Amino acid sequence: MSDVNELVARIEGAFTAVKSKVKQDQQRELQMYQERQKLLKDYEKAQARIVEIAKPRLEAFVKRAGQHVSVTPSVSDTRRSASFEFHSQKAHMTLTFAVTPDREIKNAVVEYDLKMVPILWKFDSHAEFKTPITAVDEAALAKWLDDRIVGFVELYIHIHESEFVDTAEYVEDPIAKVKFPKFAAAATLDHGGQTYFFVDDKTRAEFVKQKGIATA
Repeated sequence: MSDVNELVARIEGAFTAVKSKVKQDQQRELQMYQERQKLLKDYEKAQARIVEIAKPRLEAFVKRAGQHVSVTPSVSDTRRSASFEFHSQKAHMTLTFAVTPDREIKNAVVEYDLKMVPILWKFDSHAEFKTPITAVDEAALAKWLDDRIVGFVELYIHIHESEFVDTAEYVEDPIAKVKFPKFAAAATLDHGGQTYFFVDDKTRAEFVKQKGIATA
């Protein structure tokens, strides 16, 4: 028969084992927290660079849209976004660009989301660009952003094409003698205090030739 001291030792051993396991779990949680904080610092640097690349592009987009768009920025712990709302008689369109880390905080994910009411046209509602937070692919990101912005502009113009044409200021190509909307000019030239508009580069070149205009 074992004595009481042996029983007490076994009980204490059980408690010691629990304490040791808890301490190991705490150390593991602390290590995971420290690793996560380091990854978040790396992500913050990547996020700042992504915003730096996106900002001038989105500003140019907003400037061209003018009074047709309202902008709402949003910032959370790890997510930054900007929503662009377009209202017209034909559609209510909300375009959002956002940047956020993936679950493992290994990559920065740039998101494109488009919502439209009513849904009468075919369009891409969501797209993502993923890049490592330690090596942001800046050239690919810039191209991806440009493609998404131009794609949206083309969709918006398609939906409102009749409005653009009906309200457009018309000009005439001095060589081809063709009238067309001013916004559709393929080339322009300032000469003699006047701006001339052309349907393509060929008529502009012919105009330069006929007028004897020196070009650099």
